[in-house]
Amino acid sequence: MKLEIPEYVRTLMNDLNMHGYECYVVGGAVRSMLLGLPVHDYDLTTNALPMQMKEVFKDHKTIETGLKHGTLTVLSQHHPVEITTYRKDAAYQDHRHPDAVQFTSAIEEDCARRDFTVNAFCYSDATGILDFFHGREDIEHHILRCIGDPEKRFDEDALRILRAIRFASQLDFKIEEKTKKAIFDKKDLLSYISYERIREEMKGLLQAKKCASYFDTYRSVMHVFFPEIMSIPHWDRVLAGMDRTEPDANVRMAVLLSESEDPAAILRRLKYPKQEIRLITAMIDHRHDPLTDRIELRRFLSVYSLSFDAYLNYRQALDPSFPSARVKACYEKILADNDCISIGQLQVNGADAAACGYQKEQISAILAELLNAVIEEKISNCREDLLAYMKREDH
Repeated sequence: MKLEIPEYVRTLMNDLNMHGYECYVVGGAVRSMLLGLPVHDYDLTTNALPMQMKEVFKDHKTIETGLKHGTLTVLSQHHPVEITTYRKDAAYQDHRHPDAVQFTSAIEEDCARRDFTVNAFCYSDATGILDFFHGREDIEHHILRCIGDPEKRFDEDALRILRAIRFASQLDFKIEEKTKKAIFDKKDLLSYISYERIREEMKGLLQAKKCASYFDTYRSVMHVFFPEIMSIPHWDRVLAGMDRTEPDANVRMAVLLSESEDPAAILRRLKYPKQEIRLITAMIDHRHDPLTDRIELRRFLSVYSLSFDAYLNYRQALDPSFPSARVKACYEKILADNDCISIGQLQVNGADAAACGYQKEQISAILAELLNAVIEEKISNCREDLLAYMKREDH
C-alpha cells in the first residue's frame, strides 16, 4: 500500500536514503492516513545518529532543541519536520521521562517503546507500512491498545493514561479491557504529571466530538488532578450539555464548571492562560443574563466583549430551548446599525464632561450613566442631547 507523502517530507526522506540511512514516516501521521483523517504533522524516524543527521542537512535550516534526545527539526519548504534517531526503552524513574536516551539501529525496537499499537506504524515507499504490533487490526476493530503490558507502559509515562482517554475519544475507539483496567489501577500516577501537560490533554479531550461519555466513564481518573469533578451537581445534565455544544474546549470547560464555587481557582491550578480563564469565567458569570430583547442584549454587550459565538454555544448547552438563532440575528442587527454599547461610542467624551464641571471619578461615573441611558433608549446618542443631560442640575 502506497501512501501519499507531501513533497517537503519526501525530500528529507530521500536525502537520508541517498546518504545510506533508513527513514520512515512514523506514528500518528500513518494512523491518520489509514483512517482517512487529515494529517497535521509528519514525524520521521531514522537510524542516522544526531550528528549524522546534522551532516546530511547541513544546507538546511535546522533547530537543535531536541538534539540530545535524538531529535533534529529540519525546515523543508518552510515546513518544520522533526526527525528522531531510533531509540529503545531505558529505565523510567519519574513516571514521565526515561533516565537516559539509548539509540538503536533496529526500527522494531524504536516502535516497541511507543505507547499504543495504532501509534507504532512506520512507512516508507520501499517497505510500505511496517506494523509490528497489529495496529491495523486494532484500527479495523476501532480498539485502542497499549503495546505490551499496559501497566508497564503507564508506569513509564503516566501521561499515557490521559493520552489513552483522549485518543479514544477523538478517534471514537473502544479502549481494550487490559488497557482500561490499567488506566484505573494506575490513575494515581497522574500526580507526577505537570498541570501544563494535563491541561493540554484535557483540552484535546474536550474538543472530541463525544467527550461527555469519556468524562463520565473516567471521572474517577480525572479526580486525581481535578477533585472537584466528583462533586459537580446535576452531573447528567452537565454531560448532556457538553454533548450539545460544538467541540469547543473552552465552552465545554465552562459547562463543566458552571456550578463550581470557584471556577477561576480550578483553572489557575490547571495552568490555563489568563485569557482563557477570563473567557470561561465570563461565560459562567453571565449564564443567567436575560437576552429577550434588543435593550437587554445591548446591556449584555456593554459588559461582555469576548467571543459572542462561544457564549451562544455555551447558553445553548445549558438550555436547549435558548433561542440562539434569534439572539444571533439581534446581535448582528446591533452591529450593523452601530448601536452604542460602549463609552467609546458616545458622542461625548471625558473632556466634554470636564467642561461641564465634572471632576476625577465623577467623569467616569457620568459617562457610564450616559451609556446606560442610551442603551435603555432614555436619550439618543446625539451630542446635543448628551451635553444637555450632563448639564442638568439634578446631577
